[in-house]
Amino acid sequence: MPISRTLSAWSAAGVALALFAGGAGAVLAPATSALAAPGEETPITTATFEWGVNAVSQGTSNSGACSYFVAGIADGTDADYRTTEGNVTLLKRAANGDALKVTRDNRCLPMVGDDSRQRALFTAGTGQHNTATGEAHIAWTGAFTIYSYGGLVPWYIQDPVLDVDASGHGVIRATLGGSAGDPGGSGATTPLTPVKNAVILELDNVSISGNQIRSTPHYAGVDYFPLTDPKNPASPRSKDSAISPATKAANPTGWGSWPTDMVDFHYRSGLTTYWHSSGGSGDVKKVPYGVTVNLAGGVPDYADIQPIKITQQPSGVQALPGDTVTLTGAATTNIPMTYQWQRANSWRGPWSDIDGATATSLVLADRKVGDAAYYRLSVQAGSLSATTSDAFVDVQALVLPWEDSKPRNRVVYAGSQAFVTSGFTGYPEPVYVPQLSRDGGKSWANVLPGDGVLESRSMVVDAVPADWDGAQYRTLARNGHGPDVVSSIGHFTVLPAPTTPTLRLNVESHPVGTRFDVTKNNDINVLGGGFGTPKTNLIYGIVPTASWNARGANYLAEDAVTKVEIEPGWNLRNGFFDRSVRPAAGTMKPGVDYSVVLLSATPGDRSLDAALALPLLAAVPDPDPSTEPSTEPSPQPSADPSTEPSTDPTIDPSPQPSTDPSLEPSTTPTETAAPSAAPGTDGKSGSGSSTAVAGTTVGDPAGKAGGLAHTGASPLLALGGAGLLLALGAVMALRARRRNMI
Repeated sequence: MPISRTLSAWSAAGVALALFAGGAGAVLAPATSALAAPGEETPITTATFEWGVNAVSQGTSNSGACSYFVAGIADGTDADYRTTEGNVTLLKRAANGDALKVTRDNRCLPMVGDDSRQRALFTAGTGQHNTATGEAHIAWTGAFTIYSYGGLVPWYIQDPVLDVDASGHGVIRATLGGSAGDPGGSGATTPLTPVKNAVILELDNVSISGNQIRSTPHYAGVDYFPLTDPKNPASPRSKDSAISPATKAANPTGWGSWPTDMVDFHYRSGLTTYWHSSGGSGDVKKVPYGVTVNLAGGVPDYADIQPIKITQQPSGVQALPGDTVTLTGAATTNIPMTYQWQRANSWRGPWSDIDGATATSLVLADRKVGDAAYYRLSVQAGSLSATTSDAFVDVQALVLPWEDSKPRNRVVYAGSQAFVTSGFTGYPEPVYVPQLSRDGGKSWANVLPGDGVLESRSMVVDAVPADWDGAQYRTLARNGHGPDVVSSIGHFTVLPAPTTPTLRLNVESHPVGTRFDVTKNNDINVLGGGFGTPKTNLIYGIVPTASWNARGANYLAEDAVTKVEIEPGWNLRNGFFDRSVRPAAGTMKPGVDYSVVLLSATPGDRSLDAALALPLLAAVPDPDPSTEPSTEPSPQPSADPSTEPSTDPTIDPSPQPSTDPSLEPSTTPTETAAPSAAPGTDGKSGSGSSTAVAGTTVGDPAGKAGGLAHTGASPLLALGGAGLLLALGAVMALRARRRNMI
């Protein structure tokens, strides 16, 4: 039925206008104020507007931090949290439409599945609509802020305006504002220039059937062409879509994008591909929710129901043949709950109910090799539902630990970050006890307090102390069967930290005497120090040495053969730098001197300037046709001791595994702090999280700083002089990341 015909047939009693996503409708409630006669402009004075944005903005993010709403314009801190301000009130919606009050304690709790179903409700909307044509214009005042990643990226929607034309097409405009987050995880934010009158949502097929109005957000099939410079709204657009042909082919009817204004804004906020399809498993969560508009106005009555809170997650188990495994989950709410255990062959599902498994515990007896599966507990309470995280139960034969990856010698600056890895294979998967010796291996002390156990082969020393110079390290591996297995030994060489910006080749990868061949692809690993805490982005790349020496105040490496702009948090931590630069074959010309450089991206700022002259193989001259070619092999150029301090040890040049997140672009800021109510990533067991350790010296069992504070899914252990960031197992980390892949 055409919208104009239906609107003209409305009675003078009035109706509620509801615009829903995906064809979901709602029964219309009688309005309190009468509409004018058909065909007349009808004033609107008490309309409400309710919206939940999309599933990405609900519940836990892929960093483990909870994304949630705050009434008004807020600064990203938990102290600025509020549930009402002016004409804006926050609420939650159960599956049956019941409204629940939002509190600090329940804001992150799921309502249906893993969706917290938060909504921002604007009241006192004013405007008019034409009952003959169906055209409408309604405006609201007020704002709500979305704390993406628990406030690491706070952004707001202010003063929304809805316009509906005679064809049933709707457009919602608003002011977008907020701050860009720091991808390096420092917690710092950069204010963004507000965008006024931005199109934030379009609605198609606005129609009425009986007492219901339905609409579809304009998303599927919408393309997005990014600005060539996302930070400059005046820059031209790319001719290539941000949605790849492969993504479109994989989901021909479902790929899409939010309006260009919205996506442009979030390419500046750092939430880039969260607003259009990218081919990840999280694409389904990006689709816009519909909006609900009620011409009668008012705040709904609240049901006295508390969201389900999962209080115990089942833990994964590595079982041996014949073992009996017991999984347990628990939840609370204020109405009766029922339980159902479910099983799947993949963490993605599909999930099937296990007959008779309706208690909080599940017993799996007499496990056999090949019985591996995923299990979770589904909890139902009235119209509410929630599930625990999944627990993987594996069954394999016993394998005692054996070393598959030896630790490497490390050469680092004092105070810089260093990765320490010892690898063992075994089943059950081994745990590790890192140890350090300062007397040449005569005695060893556990690095961690208590039993010293680390559930990962990788340990990150966040700030290597100067007195670790000459120290040895190893790990003990154990899996509960047989004696501990001792790893090979690695050595630390700790160099004095520079006091001014300094770059040097990493001699772990490039021993003294290394020369680079410009005719080949190169992977040049560079260490740096003395950079303090930059407040600006930096340019990193390779430039002709002559132009670097002749640079002016506004030089920005315009003549670089390869360069990238980086943010301080990615590769510059505590004033230290560690990153590779990879010039392709032929980008550097034979016979030209080149330098690796690091400099501020702010014109006129020379405070961060640092350069390293690259040692290159001498160019091979063209053969002289007047002479016979020599049969004697040409000698290898000798090492130039001026390019590297002669005190540097020559060590095993095995390449360091890349841990640089900026080498693969990420749209996910690293979490540093999460609200106290935030659950772990997707409810998982902390996989992929890291543990920061600081407080006492190695071997101090007291742990003077004491205490255990949680930052999202990452416990912070106060230990001692050197901060240790303990990264959990790589396989488990991959599981945690891929679950919410965007």
